[in-house]
Amino acid sequence: MQESSRMEGEEEGENDDTDEGSCPALWSESQAREFKNRHPWLEWRDRKLGCALCSSTKSTAVLTEERVSMSEEWVQFKIQASDSSRSTSLASLRNKIRRHEVSRAHKIAQELIEKGEQDLVRNMVNALSETLFAETDSVFRTAYYLAKMSRPFTDHESLIELQGKNGANMGTNLHSRYSSTKIVEHIAKEMQKKIVQSIVMCSSKLSVLIDEATSLSHKSAMIVNLKASVDGGTPEFLFLELVELESQRAADIEEALLNCLDTAGFTQEWLQKNWVSFVSDGASVMLGKNSGVATRLTTRFPNLFTWHCMNHRLELAVSDAVDEVQAVNHFKVFLEKIHNLYIQSNKNSRELLEAAKELGSQVLKIGRVLNTR
Repeated sequence: MQESSRMEGEEEGENDDTDEGSCPALWSESQAREFKNRHPWLEWRDRKLGCALCSSTKSTAVLTEERVSMSEEWVQFKIQASDSSRSTSLASLRNKIRRHEVSRAHKIAQELIEKGEQDLVRNMVNALSETLFAETDSVFRTAYYLAKMSRPFTDHESLIELQGKNGANMGTNLHSRYSSTKIVEHIAKEMQKKIVQSIVMCSSKLSVLIDEATSLSHKSAMIVNLKASVDGGTPEFLFLELVELESQRAADIEEALLNCLDTAGFTQEWLQKNWVSFVSDGASVMLGKNSGVATRLTTRFPNLFTWHCMNHRLELAVSDAVDEVQAVNHFKVFLEKIHNLYIQSNKNSRELLEAAKELGSQVLKIGRVLNTR
């Protein structure tokens, strides 16, 4: 009776989804809220109590496997107080609630509900992840198309918009040309990694060809190409890396080349067994007998075979032959004069283009004539 009086005197709490007007007649509204707060699974219909958890899991196969059956009174909301005094009826309801809460069937039902909620969240996360992966995959394919077809990265955003209008789900991220550049760089690195791993796993013999170049910003760079067998097939040339050089000294070029190979995945131990040849142009910094790059490399790798690139040899031979034949020099001077006539005058260049258009011809721009560079 003291507990009943205490519950009746409590301040009213927040409303919940249960219809308080249909709670057991023995309870006041404050008592109903108190029991609901302490037992969230507790519900009532037509003045009778029931269990929301048991009602929602009454037909699950898990209960059959566990050899547990639900109480029909709790499932169908038939729990009510006994026809005794008020204090006895209240005690009876509290006892029934307590015994049901600790019952095995109720605990199994509670576990099933919690697991179902977790699975729901997990499924929602998985579905969202699959959608994001599909969108990212479509964007990556678009960027790869630009690189493969030698298209400018400025086309990326337009292609994304076109595919969106055609019904493809392209998402809202990675639509700029800057993102396209980063995507292509990432794809290139992953492809390079797979190729290098294949070469290393097959223990294919490796040949390295390097050539110096100068960027538009007048910085020295080294082009590193490989020739090796990928997946056991016919050996083929592969572009590996464009390495910016701090200086053009042999020691710096050697260090940059070895760092490039190591970063790509070729270890020193593997190179000792499988690096068979080094090819470059005939510059003294490359093939110098005393301190050239080739000489320094053969000190580290005694079995390395060095070679002067045949293409460079051919260009040098043609250049020497041209210098010896006067008629070719006259022809070269004639072509350079014609080139200068049009390249140094906008008027002459425009007239040449108009004449070519009338003839249905195409004017190609040329650089230096008959030169090795």
